[in-house]
Amino acid sequence: LAKLVIFSSFVHQLAFTLFSSLSFAIGTVQDAGLIFLSAMANTIANAILSEGGSVGEVISTTLVVLPLGTATLGLVLMLLGKFRLLDIVSYLPMPVIGGYLAFIGYFCLEAGVALCIGKSMTTISDRELP
Repeated sequence: LAKLVIFSSFVHQLAFTLFSSLSFAIGTVQDAGLIFLSAMANTIANAILSEGGSVGEVISTTLVVLPLGTATLGLVLMLLGKFRLLDIVSYLPMPVIGGYLAFIGYFCLEAGVALCIGKSMTTISDRELP
């Protein structure tokens, strides 16, 4: 996993160096995206395993879907930059951005607690409603 992160960082910085109009730009891998990739992988695994699929199917499907999703997002962001459409981001209200950041914080807290107790936390309460 560490080698993959280092390789991803290398590719990210290489893209920044070759394609950025800012000569001082430094590219790093953000951990916020990993939260959504983790949620996608969890959803894929739950869907396949609930239908009686194998662990091999989960791994192969995840190894195809996550890079495709990441590449698609990267392409969309590159097109937004190429056509100078990034000003549309300024129309996002601050509560939306705050909610996004709050979700990242909540997800990190939830993952940390789940790691500490050795149990998956999928809901706010620890019991199911009737």
